[in-house]
Amino acid sequence: MSPTAAFIPARPTRVADEAAAVESETRKLAAELAPPVRSVTIPVRGLMLLLSAAVVVAVLLSLVQDLLIFLAPEAGFTDRIYRLDLDTEASLPTWLSSCLMLVCSLALLAIGVAVKRESLLKALPWLLLAAAFLLLSLDEAISLHEWLSAAIGARVNNTGIFYFVWAAPALVLCLAGLACFLPFILGFKGLDRALLIGSAIVFLSGAVGVEMLGGMEAEVGGIETLRYRLLSSLEESLEFAGLLIFLLFLLRRLRAAHNRLTIRFE
Repeated sequence: MSPTAAFIPARPTRVADEAAAVESETRKLAAELAPPVRSVTIPVRGLMLLLSAAVVVAVLLSLVQDLLIFLAPEAGFTDRIYRLDLDTEASLPTWLSSCLMLVCSLALLAIGVAVKRESLLKALPWLLLAAAFLLLSLDEAISLHEWLSAAIGARVNNTGIFYFVWAAPALVLCLAGLACFLPFILGFKGLDRALLIGSAIVFLSGAVGVEMLGGMEAEVGGIETLRYRLLSSLEESLEFAGLLIFLLFLLRRLRAAHNRLTIRFE
């Protein structure tokens, strides 16, 4: 073999090594110059326990003061603390409910944006639900349905289960929404489907079903009876439970490995 032939394979190899070295240095330089990626890892179980504890405390504070007012007036508990009342709009429970709905809206938006990379059609239900929960959060914060109920109630003779006027349009909207989203709901399987269906049943049974029963009671005895107050507490408790179940479903969809949810900021 001639000396020239012996060195022919070495040249391509040397060029390839140099190219690999340049590429490696380029990647290191790009990593150093790129803005840092920050992430927050949230344990899903811990988050759900914290939110559930907050809901239980809010419900108990309102329920206990109602029981003391009606069952132990001799103890001096006659004035309700409305900032802790489940049936008052401008209160701690209302703020907590509004926050939960807003968190659900943001989680739905995050899922919708991720799904949109695959298909806009698949992302549409997520984005529509995100908008719906944003409106629900706004309604909870500024009492839009109370204003609507007062406006309609002045023009119609509402009675019975529709004593609270907004319950009628709410029932129609809920049934129409369930019909439209039925294919979306049935697209899930196992625990995810059970959580999704369960959250809808629990939330709507409180927001619409128990609300109608409360309207019947309010028509007969007013809103300052123990029975109405208990129905109101049951209604809000079911709404809270439905929101927590739905949020658990959303976190399961967003969850990373090891039962943790990782949020990245770039």
